[in-house]
Amino acid sequence: MYIQSLEGSWFDHPFWRSKFMLVEEDDLRQLQSSDIECVWIDEDQSLAPALAHLLPQEPAPRPRLLEELSAESSVKAAPAPEPVSEPAPKRAPPPDDFRVAETVLADCKAAVRDLFARIQDGQAAAIEEAAPVVSGIAESVSRNPDALITLTRVRTLDEYTYMHSVAVSALMINFARQLQLPADYVKQAGTAGLFMDVGKGFLAPELLSKPGEYTPEDWAEMRRHPQLGADAVKASGDLSKIVADVCLHHHERHDGSGYPYGLKGDEISLFARMAAICDTYDAMASARPHRAARSPSEAVAEMYKLKGLFDESLLTSFIKSIGIYPVGSLVRLESRMLGCVTAQRRDQLTKPVVRVFYSIPQRTQVPVEELDLSEVPEPDRIVAREDPSRWGLSDWDSFALTILQGQKARRRAA
Repeated sequence: MYIQSLEGSWFDHPFWRSKFMLVEEDDLRQLQSSDIECVWIDEDQSLAPALAHLLPQEPAPRPRLLEELSAESSVKAAPAPEPVSEPAPKRAPPPDDFRVAETVLADCKAAVRDLFARIQDGQAAAIEEAAPVVSGIAESVSRNPDALITLTRVRTLDEYTYMHSVAVSALMINFARQLQLPADYVKQAGTAGLFMDVGKGFLAPELLSKPGEYTPEDWAEMRRHPQLGADAVKASGDLSKIVADVCLHHHERHDGSGYPYGLKGDEISLFARMAAICDTYDAMASARPHRAARSPSEAVAEMYKLKGLFDESLLTSFIKSIGIYPVGSLVRLESRMLGCVTAQRRDQLTKPVVRVFYSIPQRTQVPVEELDLSEVPEPDRIVAREDPSRWGLSDWDSFALTILQGQKARRRAA
């Protein structure tokens, strides 16, 4: 049967999402033993028992990782898990996925702004109030992670902190699923990503929006935000120790070069190491007051060059979760066409689905055509990731979004 809604707190049940197909008897027993008092069932979406075996199953958590993850009372580091099996290949996000993600994003922005303001004013903001926000992000990630993550890159400078928080939450949820973490830890990862930068609200707005390079004094002030955020989260009430830990340590680096304490390696918790990767990726792929955005694939390439700063095994798993050429990347093909990556082939990361729109020899736009590089009959491949500004695409994220949302792309026959 299809569970449409679980009444009560998101944190009172053992599932990382609130809408899903209930298939396994073990899941039913977990639901019956939870604190949920009421369940809404969508009969139209429920499948007959004979079809239940066709449904994708959530991967069982690996015993070694379960042993490594400590109880919430302790957030001491857990060694990075090994790479996991990949989800099935997928096509480009349908337009409906973007419409759903746009609604989720609009709701999340307003809610995050309110939650941050309350915490910064010293008011108690319990985890129960964050749960609907993280649940909405998780539902969108479950439907199609690329849709929400792509939309968060289209942001104005004055809403950077809030959009960055939503983006990191989505990336953390997607990353935790890639690592096959238990459902409760997926929720914790998403919540930690959401509140990670709450400490920036205590800094002067003119510092956050300052164009140009920071002075040493600016950096000294900026580096106060992890401690300010952790203190605020601890004082706010029910937010977990994992959330406070990520607030405090998401700028620590694997080689000890980070701040505020210069921790290195396994001195940094698993969730803080994950957050360091998600935070850096979104910051690189987003426009800031003092620099332009890199394309998603450029951000991935740059992070790989800097991999000594991050847990290498975790970085590899993160790249698998978003792709070598993430959705929204501008790439050049061997056929001398420019294209926008629209979907990943999780089993062939170097051969994503691309929508070509520009002929380099003709120096002109062409009718948008969708190519699955793992299936095209004649040899074609990505030969380079491209800087959008080189091609006069100063607002690449918005341009890419029009390509991703377009419904009239021809698909080249295999």
